[in-house]
Amino acid sequence: MASNSNASSGSVSRSRTSGTPQMVCYHNELAPLRVVRHPGLNMGKRFYGCPHWPRTCGFFQWLDECNDIRDLQYQLLEKECIFSELQHENDILKAEVGNLKKKLSQKQDVVDELSIECTERSLLMDEMFAKRRITYVLLFSWVFFAVCFWLKA
Repeated sequence: MASNSNASSGSVSRSRTSGTPQMVCYHNELAPLRVVRHPGLNMGKRFYGCPHWPRTCGFFQWLDECNDIRDLQYQLLEKECIFSELQHENDILKAEVGNLKKKLSQKQDVVDELSIECTERSLLMDEMFAKRRITYVLLFSWVFFAVCFWLKA
């Protein structure tokens, strides 16, 4: 058999009797542990293969690569957990950003209302000062005319 490392989606579990891991093929069936019997470099080497050989699903895994696969599967599971946690945290932060944007909009509305009110008050004060100036000018002009009239008389 040629070395084909397609076992990344096969699952691994520890056998209670033999101490060797049990592998499940792509049919989701227990893959038997076999030994290479053909003469060559791999003779005597143990491997897992699909139990439906020769109509196989393509599952093949050398026994000595199982630890590597389990390590990679564990790392993948760890990364998926971290990704899931980060995605959850991202969702929470997105919701918080939405709430903050809503509050910002409300605060901006209040600021706009206060700005309009300040502008109106400023215009009223300007109008009031203008009326007061006119009143003072009229008062001083009457006093001036009265003084002038009194001095002529």
